[in-house]
Amino acid sequence: MDFRKEFENIKCDLWQHLKECQKPIVLYGMGDGADKIIAELEKRGMEISGVFASDGFVREKIFHGHKVETFLSAKNRLSDMVVLVAFGTKLDQVIENVKKISAQCELYAPDVPVFGCGIFDMEYFKENFSRLESVYNKLCDDTSRKAFANSIKYRLTGDIGYLFECETTVEESYQNILMPKSPCIYVDIGAYNGDTAREFSSYSGNGIKVVAFEPDARNFKKLEKYAAECDIDDITVHNLAAWDKTEMLTFYSRSGRNSANTTSHVGAKAKEIQAIDIDSVVDRADFIKIDAEGADLKALLGAKRIISEHCPTMCIAAYHRTEDYFLLPEKVTELNNEYDIYFRHFRHIPCWDTNFYFRKKAQK
Repeated sequence: MDFRKEFENIKCDLWQHLKECQKPIVLYGMGDGADKIIAELEKRGMEISGVFASDGFVREKIFHGHKVETFLSAKNRLSDMVVLVAFGTKLDQVIENVKKISAQCELYAPDVPVFGCGIFDMEYFKENFSRLESVYNKLCDDTSRKAFANSIKYRLTGDIGYLFECETTVEESYQNILMPKSPCIYVDIGAYNGDTAREFSSYSGNGIKVVAFEPDARNFKKLEKYAAECDIDDITVHNLAAWDKTEMLTFYSRSGRNSANTTSHVGAKAKEIQAIDIDSVVDRADFIKIDAEGADLKALLGAKRIISEHCPTMCIAAYHRTEDYFLLPEKVTELNNEYDIYFRHFRHIPCWDTNFYFRKKAQK
């Protein structure tokens, strides 16, 4: 498969298309993602003509100066419009509703970074083409290559059809890539409420040791409760942020998966949190999961001794920052070049729930 040929039919990115089509632009949804989309449109000399929400969320709200309306109201008012999905979901019912709307008018889900900056437009793609191509060529199976290429096509065009074409399941990643067995040591970075530790143990069986890190105080209480009640005999939980060194960080708590050491969450409550490198806490690991809400590279660097010496199997979230698509695999292979690399996308709009997997090469 030729990486360059994958993109022969993509002549422009979403932002250029929106500029050229000159249709009224309407947002579906409100919140942080909508704020980022509006900011990017304004930077490129465009503005929205309305905002709509699902029927149950239309309650005389005003968002960026627009009265929030229903889809039918917006369609009757503007007729030929472009809809931009401005929220994230993996719920089948919501995704089916998005598909129904896309059958009635032009619809896209713009790719805006969860953290940091850098829009994945055509200019960004061309600037980083060689690095992206290098990652693509290192991927170990056709499923990975399709998911990687399709997710980039989506990021350029906002066309959610590319995502539907490359979906796989969590079960497939465990069966074909992770393949956990007990006994083993599982390090869970960004453990949330224990959901991923529960998931891992359901595939690995009994006899595992779990070391979990969760910086958000409210999430950590849920994690502690899970640790006290679960069937895992050896589980240790830490109210710490995984980082590349030991220091205090300003942490913005939102009591959910999006809590992070970033100022992007305007209005979130700030507090000081202890950050630490994983190498200082854990001697070795067989499996490492990193979902650190934008601090994934920092968390990775904090485990460089473990990665270099023990080559643990790893699952690392690939969707938080625009540059993660090439920086994460570059850094892992710099630390240890004995890895096979895989890439998977699970059902989600936009392109979240997307991971790199790193597994030690089989002995020849």
